[in-house]
Amino acid sequence: MAKTPLVYLALSESVAQKVKEILKGFNCRVESVPDGEALINLSRETLPDLIIIEKEIPKLDGYAAVLLLKNDEKTAEIPVVGICKCLSDIEAEKARDAGCDDYVCYPFEKEELEKILEKFLVR
Repeated sequence: MAKTPLVYLALSESVAQKVKEILKGFNCRVESVPDGEALINLSRETLPDLIIIEKEIPKLDGYAAVLLLKNDEKTAEIPVVGICKCLSDIEAEKARDAGCDDYVCYPFEKEELEKILEKFLVR
């Protein structure tokens, strides 16, 4: 029997609600993480199958958290999807530069995020 994927969300409440609704279709365990520091600590304790993050999170900005995770041998392979408040291509580029494996611009269409999630959660 396949194990249920574990997904950590480091998102604002409004974005998290929309993402959680979409994740219901992927039959995974979802844990919301309050800030960047907690995300790093939790990820080192229990490796998730996916992290979904946005830049504007407390204590440690999302891109800094991704950089730290991707530069840590233990957590480097965790796929990360960034949710960018893209007013320009610059934000998306920053997400990629930080180490996000993929990203979506907010507001996003349900199908757009589903397509990205399928790459990481459907095996």
